[in-house]
Amino acid sequence: MLALERRAFVRAGVELKWSTVPEGTGRMCAMLRNSEVDLAVLVTEGAVRDILNGAPHRIVANYVQTPLTWGVHVGARTAITKAEELKHVPFAISRINSGSHLAAMAYAHANGWTPAASDLIVVNDLAGAAERLKGSDPIAFLWEKYTTKHLVDAGTLRCVDEHSSQWPSFVIVATEAALAEHPKEIARVLKVIRDQAVGLMQKKTAPEMIAQRYKISVEDAREWFADVRWSADGAVDRSALSAACASLVQAGIIEPTLVQHADALLAL
Repeated sequence: MLALERRAFVRAGVELKWSTVPEGTGRMCAMLRNSEVDLAVLVTEGAVRDILNGAPHRIVANYVQTPLTWGVHVGARTAITKAEELKHVPFAISRINSGSHLAAMAYAHANGWTPAASDLIVVNDLAGAAERLKGSDPIAFLWEKYTTKHLVDAGTLRCVDEHSSQWPSFVIVATEAALAEHPKEIARVLKVIRDQAVGLMQKKTAPEMIAQRYKISVEDAREWFADVRWSADGAVDRSALSAACASLVQAGIIEPTLVQHADALLAL
């Protein structure tokens, strides 16, 4: 977004249009499949799952080097106050195969149970989750910790646990068609993003800017910013992708046989 505001893509000879997709990774995977977008920033495990299941796009770069911390939330009116009380509780998810879905499955598996399809409640986005969790029904919802903190502070949600992946949290993917037709333009887009990321990480007032843009406290923005590192070179760690694959298999989200096709995750 900073690159767009600073016309960095224009200077690089690329016309780029940005869309924010509140429904998250699951919706963006569908948009990539339907050729509605050429590039997308996806939760890593969502990208891995979609590509291994035959999606016509490939990972072209890491976007963020650090893992994502998911807050595990329930409605503030529920009787649940600790993680031990979550076993076999249904999950609200933005959509099937979204980051919130995959994280919920991995979290449940790590804590000794496997949610059934009937345990998954599609709520579309964060606003939908907040609305669905207003009542006293025991429903859990995983979403990025700081994005939901204002709802916790307001007393709408209660955060009872955290869940963190063991790999870089976001990757940039491109459709095979875009890679074939515009390889040079995609390379320039990625360079612009990397340059902007390096500048942002060096900017002393970045937390204040983030707090203002995303309506969070400066203290929370500083804490979040201290834990995030964008990718300065875009390099994709194959061992990290292998770890994501293993977690998806263990949680029953992808078939073990698909892992043998892991080379298909990356653009050649």
